[in-house]
Amino acid sequence: MKSVSCYIFGMLIVVNFFFVATATAAAYQDASKIVIVAHNRPQAIIIVDDDAAEQVNTAANELSRYIRLSTNADVKLQKASEMKAAQSIIKIIIETSESRNDESGNYFADSDGFSITFPDKRTIVISGISDWGTEFGVYEFLERYVGIRWLMPGAAGEFIPAHKKIAVSMRNIKSKPTFASRLLSGLKGPEQYLWARHNRMHGQIKFHHNLLNLLPPGKYSKNHPEFYPLLEGKRFIPKEGAERWQPCFSAPNIIEESVNSICAYFAKHPAETSYSLGVNDGGGHCECDICRAKSNGAKNFIGYRNMSDLYFGWANAVVEDVLKKYPDKWFGCLAYSEVAAPPSKIKLHPRIIPFMTYDRMKWVDHSFETEGKKLTENWSGQAPVLGWYDYIYGTPYIVPRVYFHKMADYYRYGYEQGVRTMYAEAYPNWGEGPKLYIALKLQWNPYLDVDKLLNDWYEKCVGKAAAPYLKSYYALWEHYWTKKVPMSKWFSSGRQYLLFNQAGYADLIEGEITKSRDLLQKVMSSAKTPDQKNRARLIFRAFEYYEASVLSYQDKGKCSGLKKLSFGNDCDLYKKMKEKRFELVKEFENDPILIHPSRFDKLGILQW
Repeated sequence: MKSVSCYIFGMLIVVNFFFVATATAAAYQDASKIVIVAHNRPQAIIIVDDDAAEQVNTAANELSRYIRLSTNADVKLQKASEMKAAQSIIKIIIETSESRNDESGNYFADSDGFSITFPDKRTIVISGISDWGTEFGVYEFLERYVGIRWLMPGAAGEFIPAHKKIAVSMRNIKSKPTFASRLLSGLKGPEQYLWARHNRMHGQIKFHHNLLNLLPPGKYSKNHPEFYPLLEGKRFIPKEGAERWQPCFSAPNIIEESVNSICAYFAKHPAETSYSLGVNDGGGHCECDICRAKSNGAKNFIGYRNMSDLYFGWANAVVEDVLKKYPDKWFGCLAYSEVAAPPSKIKLHPRIIPFMTYDRMKWVDHSFETEGKKLTENWSGQAPVLGWYDYIYGTPYIVPRVYFHKMADYYRYGYEQGVRTMYAEAYPNWGEGPKLYIALKLQWNPYLDVDKLLNDWYEKCVGKAAAPYLKSYYALWEHYWTKKVPMSKWFSSGRQYLLFNQAGYADLIEGEITKSRDLLQKVMSSAKTPDQKNRARLIFRAFEYYEASVLSYQDKGKCSGLKKLSFGNDCDLYKKMKEKRFELVKEFENDPILIHPSRFDKLGILQW
């Protein structure tokens, strides 16, 4: 009897333990949510295919790492083949579907897209149309459910909230970028590139200056000198690698040779999705009788000889033939200089994407905006897909050049006119805070609420108490650039981009520097946590460069301009500020946030 009693008692303990464990597990769950971490303990595993690409495996490791940083819970990775069929733990499956048949049937446009779905109450699937889409789906998951933000480059720029529990709402998500290609140039160092990738930067279309590589003199100059331009009555044979010349687009056999070269390129690089037909930099268009006849001596809107009909006629013919062998390829080019205007007699092949080059911050001026929109609409009538090439420089400007709301306005407008690819010369100064963060968010979806994005960035960066002061700081400079600077002589440039190598815009600065210092000091004193204080300090350090630059610029060695800035007429202060800006850019060189990709002292500009 004793043994039977012991057996029954033991069974009661086991049964009781089972019900308690089941009840506890059930308590973690919610009818509309899946809990993957509870009480800092993992409730899930991450599963990837055995043959998953390195990019997918890296994204899966990122998911595990950030969950661990947030919760201390180690959500482990497993290969699909290691899973046991009966295992009841929650599964986060990361996969690339390779299902390219999206609504548009257009792989290039949709390949960064992803979905987050919930087949049942114990399964989460993050699935990309491509490996890039899978990676971006992981970042969406981390932002949406873990609260991660990549505010600025490097560890200091990461916002990682502390959680004891992570519950995932069971609502299917499907997302793809509004602009299929999104690329910023001038980033410096691996931390900046990783930051951009976390914020879903991915350039997909080649379009830069490339005709010197398509028709290299070393290959063609002896047997086909006619491929090179006739300039001032003489055949010009350029040196290998040189620019400032264009092919003679009317030369016999130039289309056939161009097609052969491009097909050879794709045969050697089958994974490449695009080829650049971008004209060489610096002009040098052919002046033979046929080329002259097709330009009619007319000038385009920026005063250059209009070569658009001739050039795009050549490009159409080349693309038509290449697509016979490689039907899924794309071709980017520059709507630039002599080919800046849309062709008047032909429409572009739908696989050609012309990138319109322009500094669209100039659209804060109504006349420039009207002119720019008219040109965009003219291009939209001639090209099914457009690209925009922008100049959103941070360095070497000497004050924060921010225009968040105007940027959102023109992104929305561009999308509505058929713009699908974005490129910008950025060369960031992270003293501009959320500028590039906002740019990449809007390039994914230009209809997001800019003010919500900004408020979220400010709060995550320096905390609730300090955020209003940081918001006021950047609002001050947005007002300066969008309301005051358009009134300056510096702004009236007729060029395609504003002259970042001249600082005439600083002539209008009055009390902005003093107000900025006051606001940022309040940011630093109001920030609470060590991370918030550190980010506040970094923004203030970036401001110190702005301050030193403006104070030394406005005096220009005369010891007279400091007075209107309420700093007194002090020649020693001027000299200290001049020295300080040199010292700061050198000091910033090894910091992933403070570094200047375009250092004024290296460029030989802005050294008053």
